[in-house]
Amino acid sequence: MSLLARSATLLSREQISHTLQLLFNRMELVDAACPNKFPIYSANTTSRWLASSGGSWMGGFWSGCWWLRAQLTESSADRRKAALLCQSLSDKLETDSLNRTMIFWYGAALGARWFGDNDARQQTQKAIDALISSYDEQMQCIPLGTAMGGGKDGARCLSIDTFSSLVQLLSFETSQHNEAIAQQHTNTLLNACFTQEGAFHSHARYNLEQQHFQPTDVAGQWSRGQAWGMLGLSQAAQRWGEPYLSQARMACEYWQNTRADDDLPPNQLAQANGACDPSAAIVAALAMLTLSDQCSNGLQWRKMAHRQISKVIHSRYFIQLEGEHENSGLFWGCYYRTRPDTEEWVESPWGHFLLMTALAELNHPATSIEPRFRS
Repeated sequence: MSLLARSATLLSREQISHTLQLLFNRMELVDAACPNKFPIYSANTTSRWLASSGGSWMGGFWSGCWWLRAQLTESSADRRKAALLCQSLSDKLETDSLNRTMIFWYGAALGARWFGDNDARQQTQKAIDALISSYDEQMQCIPLGTAMGGGKDGARCLSIDTFSSLVQLLSFETSQHNEAIAQQHTNTLLNACFTQEGAFHSHARYNLEQQHFQPTDVAGQWSRGQAWGMLGLSQAAQRWGEPYLSQARMACEYWQNTRADDDLPPNQLAQANGACDPSAAIVAALAMLTLSDQCSNGLQWRKMAHRQISKVIHSRYFIQLEGEHENSGLFWGCYYRTRPDTEEWVESPWGHFLLMTALAELNHPATSIEPRFRS
C-alpha cells in the first residue's frame, strides 16, 4: 500500500492497541539508553539521547509516560517506575518557571489522581502552592518566569505552551482561590493572545508603561502554539463552560480552515513548503477529542482527531517495523529548537506521552483517558 493510501486509512482499534504496545516497548529501550537520567531528546532517528538528572521541563512527561503506561497495563512495576521518577522531580519545585505546570501536572498529579500515590500528591500540592505564590497582581497572571528558557524578560512574559497544564494543575483539588487564579490567568492570556478569528499568538510581553500585554509574534502562525491554545481552551471549557466553549470551537475551526486535512501541519503556517510538525497535529487532536465531549457536533471533531492521529502514525515520522527492530515505535515528529540557530525533528518524552494519550483516548472512548485528568 502506498504512503498516500495509508495516510487516508483510519486506524482500527486493533492497530491502535498494537501501536500502543510498540510505544511501550520503545519506552524500555529509551530507559535503558538513559540509565538513572531523564531523556530530553534524540535528533531524528539516531537514538542518541541527550539526558539529564533533572529532566528540564520534559521530566514530567517522562514520569507521565510511566503513569499512563501503568494506567493502561495495570502493572505494579510500571507504577513503581513512575513513582520513582516522580520523586526525582522535587528539585524543580522552586524553579522560577511556569513550565512547572507541565512538570508536575503530568509528572505528579496523574499519579495522585489515578493511583492515590501519597508522594505524588505531596509534590502536586507543593507545586500548586509555589505557582500560586508566583501570581502577579499587576499583570493578573502567573508569568513565564526566568528559568528554563524564559530569560531576563520572563518575569513579564506570557506563553501559550503551559495553558492546558496550568488550568488542570490549579484545578487539581477544589479550591475557590486556586480556581479563581487559574481563571484570571486564562482571561489574561486570552485577552493578550487570542484573536477574533480563533488564532493564537504564542507569546506576549507586558508593557510596563502602558500596563498591558503585547503579542510578540503573528497569531496562528506556529502550529504547535495554535494547538496548545486549542487544548488549553478545551480544558477551560470543561472547567467553566462559556464563553470558553465557544472560543474553543473557534480555535479548532481556525485550525480546520488553515491546515490541510490531507497533510501534516507546517511548523509555520506562512512556510507551507517548509518543515512540518507532526506533534502539533497530536496536540490539536487532543484538543478536538476534549471538545467532542462538550458539543452537539462532537462526532465531527472526534472523526477529525482520528484522521489526524492516523495520519501521523502512517507517516514516516512513526516507525513501524516487524519483529524486534530497535527503532520500532520511534516517534520522531517533534519539531524542536535544539540549539539557538537550529530546529530539527526529534524524538522526545512529551511527544511520546501525548501520542500515547491520543491513542488511548481513541481506543477507550467510554473510559476516556484525557478527561480522567480532570475531576
